[in-house]
Amino acid sequence: MFSRSVGHFDRVWRDSAEDDPMTTVSYDQRAVQIDGERTLLLSGAIHYPRSTPAQWDAMMARSRAAGLNVIETYVFWGLHERERGVFDFSGRLDLPLFCRTAQKHGLHVILRIGPYICAEINYGGFPAWLRDLPGIQLRTLNQPYMDEMEQWVRALCARMEPYFAPNGGPIIMAQIENEYNLIAETYGEQGQAYLAWSIHLGQSLELGVPWVMCVGGMPGAIETINGFYGHTMIDDHQAKHPDQPLIWTENWPGWYDIWQRGHHIRTPENVAYGVARFIAAGGTGVNYYMWHGGTNFGRDAMYLQTTSYDYDAPLDEFGFETTKSNHCARLHATLLAQRAALLTNPRATPTPLGEQQAAYAYGDLVFLCNDDTEQPATVSHAGTAYTLAPRAVLLLAGGAVLFDTAQVAAADTITRVVRPAGELAPFTFRAEPLPGARAESTAVMVAQPVEQLQLTRDRTDYCWYLTHVDVPDAQAGAGTLTLSFAADLVYVYVDGVLAAHGPARLDENRSRTDGDREALAAAIAARHFAFADFTLVNSFAIELPLTLGAGSHEIAILACALGMVKGDWQIGFENMAAEKKGLWGPVFWRSEALPGPWQLVAGLAGEQTLPLQTGGWQTGGGGMGWYRSTFARPATGAGLVLDLQSMTKGMAWLNGQCIGRYWLTPAAYPGDTWLATAVHEVGMGAPTQRYYHLPAEWLQDDNVLVLFEEQGGDPAQVQLARREEA
Repeated sequence: MFSRSVGHFDRVWRDSAEDDPMTTVSYDQRAVQIDGERTLLLSGAIHYPRSTPAQWDAMMARSRAAGLNVIETYVFWGLHERERGVFDFSGRLDLPLFCRTAQKHGLHVILRIGPYICAEINYGGFPAWLRDLPGIQLRTLNQPYMDEMEQWVRALCARMEPYFAPNGGPIIMAQIENEYNLIAETYGEQGQAYLAWSIHLGQSLELGVPWVMCVGGMPGAIETINGFYGHTMIDDHQAKHPDQPLIWTENWPGWYDIWQRGHHIRTPENVAYGVARFIAAGGTGVNYYMWHGGTNFGRDAMYLQTTSYDYDAPLDEFGFETTKSNHCARLHATLLAQRAALLTNPRATPTPLGEQQAAYAYGDLVFLCNDDTEQPATVSHAGTAYTLAPRAVLLLAGGAVLFDTAQVAAADTITRVVRPAGELAPFTFRAEPLPGARAESTAVMVAQPVEQLQLTRDRTDYCWYLTHVDVPDAQAGAGTLTLSFAADLVYVYVDGVLAAHGPARLDENRSRTDGDREALAAAIAARHFAFADFTLVNSFAIELPLTLGAGSHEIAILACALGMVKGDWQIGFENMAAEKKGLWGPVFWRSEALPGPWQLVAGLAGEQTLPLQTGGWQTGGGGMGWYRSTFARPATGAGLVLDLQSMTKGMAWLNGQCIGRYWLTPAAYPGDTWLATAVHEVGMGAPTQRYYHLPAEWLQDDNVLVLFEEQGGDPAQVQLARREEA
């Protein structure tokens, strides 16, 4: 925890760093300049909350060895200030330690403050309590929001002041806001006024480093680009910003995974092509988003995002090298060896060598590029013939090939497998009571269901909705229970017995929470979102087959959130303040609304006594409830995972620390088609995520594992395993 003043430890560190020379950072039209020298920025995103401090040193060392000279990270406001006015920079939230570790390894830092960050993190990086403030609208000219944003940004920068380059620290650039072009159509002039206010706020802090704004900018900041292929955006970007260097904030070397879809893969060859092609066309700053993806511990993941944030990144979820990191390291070494030619020459003019082939020359350094996605090409340059693989780049100096993006060296190939890593003690069980049996619960009575975040404040995924219904003879038998508005998953208990659950499918981008089809249609018409596969159907309606006999029944519905949205488009372009979970509309049985009243109970009984290490455990089990096991510390904790293939859905804890949500739902639905330009899906039919990271830092000599299982599963088949080289 910290106060708004600079903490004692950071003052001590700043004093001890006074011998470090002050670093000046500027830029010209060609590159960022560090101490007056143009610098080729080879950066990798590592998010400090998605790993543990014990991992940081090794990951920084591997990053430096791979040729990176910069580490980039977002700042996670929603994790640092989960409760309004209470700030946490401890453990995996220790951003100052993260920056010191980078500097120790000779790495600069780019700090993407946001505070909106997207990032597949819960609520796009915002604290959930923002939505409760009266009159708030996020990311537009709205005073309640701007007041909170300014207070946070100023507090953060006061905390981080010693770590900016002019003070001898590693931070050479900072970002304010993020990807505003994705929502600019919604907010029009007010949105642009807010964006101008944002950069003015940043400049008023006088941090002494350049500001960047990616995918939507304002004067006073370098505008940067995001995408799979940066070179396709260069000409347009250069025309708009001829005085700025070409910086690629997010070079996506893979893609994130969401439940019910396959795992996304991008080949090392394709990643290297994207980087080399961007540098050939004049880029001088590339950031891999992600270089290391890591893990969404606890409840940190956005709506529908898996607990793993592996991202098919060059460093895998555990921070280990991969074939991709090795292949990119060879490219980095080549580029750094030739950086003088790249940085002293102006942006190259392409020399056509074919319909989709061209040469880019920087003095003696030449890039031969083949942009054809399917066919190899033989081209002639300086009297010599060269064969280029599809979508590939050859780097030449003096006619000799320095690097071929399409050729992965055999020595760089790494294969990893998952093997057993220890024994778990037999699981014991404790049932989770239904709300009617919870004497300790504080219930709220309402006439009709209200969405659960008003009760839970996003401190739990779970909320119960309880009512009674009298079914006349004419309505008895099989029928449909319709929840007019509900998110995200529900379990329906009738007289204490699980009778239905759903929906069967969840989509990343849904309709508006208010069901306004005309507003959604207008929003879709005004945009050209390749990734937004919207329909005008109310995607929050859930219909469940159910059989009710004549007479009186207790209906208990457990609503389960799967993370809050990361952007307006996930709720039909409504403002993120409209985010809802649980039930917020009438419930119908055979088209007749249940009259209520409704009893609402936030959270689970078992959550009140976590980590549930003692008392009340029994052998056996089944249905919704808590499972507990123990195990001895394995010989090595590196790459340790929990294999949950036999379970269904729930959450897991190691020694009282939540490792995240689990869900063994199969990958049954294809992902967005636009991703096929760079990535492909694997593992269809298998669970989207089967293995769950157990951080070595959280292990003890004797360990306690706790699972909350929503449906049942078979804990006898849960295993400890380790991901290691084959």
